[in-house]
Amino acid sequence: MKIDFAGQEFLLHSSGALFWPATGTLIIADAHLEKGSSFAKRGYHLPPYDSHIALKSLMNVCEKLSVQRLMILGDFFHDNAAHLRLSPESLLLFNALRKFPIIWVKGNHDVGYKPEGIEVYDDYLEDGIWFRHEASNEKHCEISGHFHPKSEFSYKGKLFRERCFIEDGCKLMLPAFGAYTGGLSVNHEAIRNHFRKTLRQYVIINDHVIRVP
Repeated sequence: MKIDFAGQEFLLHSSGALFWPATGTLIIADAHLEKGSSFAKRGYHLPPYDSHIALKSLMNVCEKLSVQRLMILGDFFHDNAAHLRLSPESLLLFNALRKFPIIWVKGNHDVGYKPEGIEVYDDYLEDGIWFRHEASNEKHCEISGHFHPKSEFSYKGKLFRERCFIEDGCKLMLPAFGAYTGGLSVNHEAIRNHFRKTLRQYVIINDHVIRVP
């Protein structure tokens, strides 16, 4: 689904990525790679495939959309040592992604990790839009992640809770890209407090992005 935001056209992709056609840039937030292995160290055993699933999905989207540049809005890894726990297969995928120019914005989970050969930003400004991990209370246009927004809605008597993009014309918040990331309702005050205007929700359902009231 395409939307106009801050005078630019963006494509909301069903993977949870945001594509900026004018610059060929694919933007993601909150992949949280190796969250599964982080939980395993604490005795909570999840299938150890989250990183491979996320990286494979990211590579597929890059190829499908002929991406020219990547922008990562924080928490690509779940912790500062997560990159050391990547499987050989996942490491190959991660290294393959480095063929793209990468704008790497710090998150709160991997704030101490600095990828070799990639410049790291606290936040990043381009064409009048601020890109950061966590939304600010400033009035300027910005794109962020951090909160893993999820939409809650009823359909045919059933309650659904799905990943979503949300925006109000000034702020745009991305869903989490990762597999084991959970989420926060768009109605939670931690999210709502960042939006001053009417909130629009774009929900990811299977391979589609659908606007819901």
